[in-house]
This record gives sequence, structure tokens and C-alpha cells, in this order.
Amino acid sequence: MDQAKGSPALVDWHSDAYWKNRRLSPEQLQVHDIRLEGWRADVGPMLEMKEVLPSTLLPDLENRDRLLNSMRLEEATKNRNEQTQLKSLAAEYGWMNCLRSRGVQENLSDPPDLRKLRWIHISSKFSDYLHGCLLALSDWSDDPSAVVDSLHQLEHSISQNERFSKHGRYFAPFFQDLRSGTPNEKSHEDTPMLISVPFLDWAVEGQPPPLRFQVDPREGYQSSKSTSHMLRSILQHFYRLEDTSDRESQQVFTRHKPWMTDRDLDLKVRRWYGSYPSSLKVDELWILVIDSRHIVTFSSNQSWKSRWPPLQLASRIMEVSFRGIRNSFLSSDNQDYTSSIHVITALGGALGMLHRSFWTDITLCLSDRYASYLGQLQYRLHRSPSTKLVMDLLQVQEELNIIIQIMDQQIELVTDLQTAYNGNTKTKRGQSRSSTKPYRHHASESLSHPDRATYRQYSFSTLTDPISQLLENLQREYVDLCDLRENSNALINRTIQLVNIRLEDHGKAILVFTIVTIIFLPLSFVSSFFGMNFSDIRNMDSTQGLFWITSGSLTVGTVGFAIFLAFYGGSLMEWFFGWRENSRRRVRSPDRPSLRPLERGQGIFRNFEVLDVVRPGRNGLF
Repeated sequence: MDQAKGSPALVDWHSDAYWKNRRLSPEQLQVHDIRLEGWRADVGPMLEMKEVLPSTLLPDLENRDRLLNSMRLEEATKNRNEQTQLKSLAAEYGWMNCLRSRGVQENLSDPPDLRKLRWIHISSKFSDYLHGCLLALSDWSDDPSAVVDSLHQLEHSISQNERFSKHGRYFAPFFQDLRSGTPNEKSHEDTPMLISVPFLDWAVEGQPPPLRFQVDPREGYQSSKSTSHMLRSILQHFYRLEDTSDRESQQVFTRHKPWMTDRDLDLKVRRWYGSYPSSLKVDELWILVIDSRHIVTFSSNQSWKSRWPPLQLASRIMEVSFRGIRNSFLSSDNQDYTSSIHVITALGGALGMLHRSFWTDITLCLSDRYASYLGQLQYRLHRSPSTKLVMDLLQVQEELNIIIQIMDQQIELVTDLQTAYNGNTKTKRGQSRSSTKPYRHHASESLSHPDRATYRQYSFSTLTDPISQLLENLQREYVDLCDLRENSNALINRTIQLVNIRLEDHGKAILVFTIVTIIFLPLSFVSSFFGMNFSDIRNMDSTQGLFWITSGSLTVGTVGFAIFLAFYGGSLMEWFFGWRENSRRRVRSPDRPSLRPLERGQGIFRNFEVLDVVRPGRNGLF
């Protein structure tokens, strides 16, 4: 196509050896620019997000080796090994420095190459992408040593917050500044930052789409050496060291299919999602803040390049979360859209993926899905309570506990971000966050904010602090899910009570049957014995009185012995095992003079039993 007229050109990135030998190419990025646009004259300038096609980046990529050739390594670090590592990273990812903004847009008349913010989204779970993006997108012209310091802080943050499990590596929820000493002339927004938070998503029926944008072409599209934080189910997320494949089919999202009995819901599901949601997954959102004008997000969303269905992460951030924030944001006093605002935009799109409070017209939101299934189980409870119903209710409660735990971590992270951005308390740099505070603490901090917004949409609010709206939406969903967990607990208790009542009736029937069996079993035995066709039994001179005397005595003895075992059998067994243990101890420790001193070369005491051996660690710590 004609690229001179501004139309996108068709580029074969794989035919160029430069891109073929690199882990990232412009084809694998989603680049969005936030700019002021004047499309509606009756409204005035509006903040819009526009996707930048990879082919339009070709003029900027002509200087793709500029960073590699212009890096002042001597000013950055004196360590030769670090200089070699920086040069290697620049050779691999340095071309991304061409994506940096040339200036900040102030009004509509500014050139098209100026913008408020540039957002880059990468569908990846390679942790070394973080180092490459931070190095390539940072400003090396100002202070090279500050960039190296940020890389050191990034490496330390990854090593401190990375966790391991049977299903892959992942990050604990945290946020951390990546600059140990921020210059005085720079604000808090200019400080690099790394954020990691889990969020809920679901998979669809059938074979998952190929991970075209999450593989390394140099390793035959089967890379697993540096892969981390793969998409996991909620059971794999919680049971880190267990193989839960045999339990995945018992998930609520897998078993409960409400569209099977609702034609209207079936049409909505197929319209919005294309396929039926079949399982609940846990993904991670990484947010790498480069400076106030550049931000990079990472996730493992499989079909992230598509906008359909609209629940894909990048599409949701752009179409739902951003368009909600920009309306109320422009009505506030501060009209500058920076990376700190986009952090809240990205968090709102990810954390609200399945919640109604974030998206009012969502089909099959998370709370409705569990509420519908609990209603079905309650119907079964009234008809036929059983132990299988108890197991189904316990499965629902287990999943709700995991979801609530994840949301508690999300609320904790957002609360700490609110404190850091508002500057209410001084936070020590480099301190990672974890889910330790109770929910009441989060609610008290959020609800004390003087400006409250409606929970529906940002567009109906003049709230100047969008992070408060994000926190409020999370808390609303948190309360709903906690109520569902309490309802499931009540249903479990009721089911257990009804099952116990039925078991009591069954116990009475078994008692009657046991009594009858105990009485007539000796009679049957004696009758069978005396009815044998042998000369020494049939040719007897005795009358049938011998039969009744024998059978009656045997019956009374059997019944008495059974009653004795029922009431005193446990005590007898306990006394027997205690007597046997005391006998063994007396054999091991006879009465004799004290032991002689340990002779040189003797191994162990004969009557000394070693229970365990604790070996000190390498540093002397246990």
C-alpha cells in the first residue's frame, strides 16, 4: 500500500534478519497514544486513545541502533561486566528507544508526534522483557547512572518477589520504586516503578488459541527456559505444589452452565464471548512505569491482539476503563494525563474484568455465576440432601475463599498505591507489599475520602482521585462475594444437619436389624448343626430340650459378648496397648547401675534413641 499517503503498509517482519533474531519485534507490541483530539466541535478537546500500527513505526525505526551507538557506558557504570551486560541488552532491545515520545502535547495545534502518554502492551511472561523495556525506553541523555541504578533495583525486586510452584513461576503482589535516590528536581511520577497484581479471567471451551505472541522463535516456539507466571486455574494458583488436573472438572465454571436452560442468555453469551466460558483462571498484570510519559504493561492474555470478545485485557483498558476515567478527569482542575493516572486505568481494566461494579452491562459476571449455582444447590437441598451435595457446597466455598483471598491482595495493593500517590504517609523505598491487612482497614481508609463517586461509571462523577473509585468498586465486589461465602456456609450447615437427621433414622433401622440378627443367628447355627445327616447326631436318645438349652445358652452368650464389646471394647484395647508399651519400656530399661562414661571411639548409647537430626545451614542458620 502507499505509505506516503499515511496508509498502513504491509510489512513482513520475519523476512528481515534483524527482527528474526530478536525476541521482540514491533509486530508483537500494542502501542497506544493518548492525545487531545477535536473530533466533536460541540464538546471541545477530548482525551482519546489511538492505537499505533506497527507499520507506521518504520520511519522512527530507521535509527534503531541509535541507543546502542550512543550509550555512555563509562558514565553509567565503572564495572566492566555491567558494561558488557548493558551493551548486550541494548543490542537486543535498544530499538525500542525509538518509541519514546519527542514531546508533550499541550493543545490541539501541536504536531502529531507529540502526545500526553505512550502506552505499550506486551503479551508475555518473560521476566527479562522487564529489563529490556526499562533499559530501552529510559532517557539516557539525562543521567545514565540513574538508569543503571533502576536496573539494579529491578533485579533486586524480581529476586525478592518471585515465587516458585509446580505450575510455574509467578510474582507475589507488590509495587516498588526502581530508583533508590530520586533527584530533587523530579517528581514522584518520574520515578520508575514496577507493579504486579493477580487478576481473574476465564477460559473458553475447546482448544485454547495458540500462543503466537508468547514464544521465542529462536527456540522453535517451544520456549520454557525463561517462561514464568503462566496462566493458571484458581486451584493451581492456591495449591502451588499439587497436581489439580483431576479436580479441574469440578470447578463451578465447568459444571454450572446456566445458558443450557435459558435461550436468551445463550444468545447473549455467544454474542459477547463467542464461546462458552468453561473455567476460571488467574492471570498477572505487570505494570512497568518508565517515567511520567511512558508505561508498559504485560499479561499472558492469549488472544490479546483481538478486540473481540471485549473482555480481552488491552481492549478492556482502552474501551472501558480509559473512556470512563477521561470524562471525569477532564472536568477536574488537573488535566494532565500522566503515567500515574494510567496505572489506575490499567488496574481498573484488569481487576474489574469479571465484576459488575466496573462494567454494569457485563453478561455473566462473577458474583451472578456463583449466586446462580448456589441457588441451584439450595433447590437440591430442599429436595434431597445428601453427602454429595455437601461436597458440592464445599467446592463452591473453596473457590470463593480463593477468590476472596485474591481480592484481598488486590485491595491491599490499591490501598498502598493510594497512600503512596496521595503522600499521606512516607513509604520506605524498595519495601514490597503483601496481603496482611484485614478488609476493615481498607474500607476505613477509602470511605474517609471526602469526595465520593457513584459506583456505576466514572463518567457520572467529578471525582478528582480515580484510585478512590477503583478501591470502592473492589470493596463492593468484595462484600458481595463475602456474602455468597456466608450463604454457602449456612447451606453447608443445613445440609449436614438434614443428612445427620436422615442418618439417625437409618441408624435406628440398622439397630433393629442388628438385634434381630444377633438373636436369630445362634438359633440358625444350632438348627443347622443338629439337622446334619450323621449317625452320631440324628440317632440320638435325647429330646429337643437339648437343642433349646444349647441354642439359648449360645444366644445369650453371643448377645452378652456383643454388648460387652460395644461398651468396654475401646477401654480394653487402650489398656492392652498401654500394657504392651510399658512392658517394652521395662525390657529396654532394666534396673541396673548408671551407665559408664562414653568410651572413645564408641558410636552411640545402646539405650539412647535418636529421634531426628537437624543439620545447620551453610550460614549457620536452621
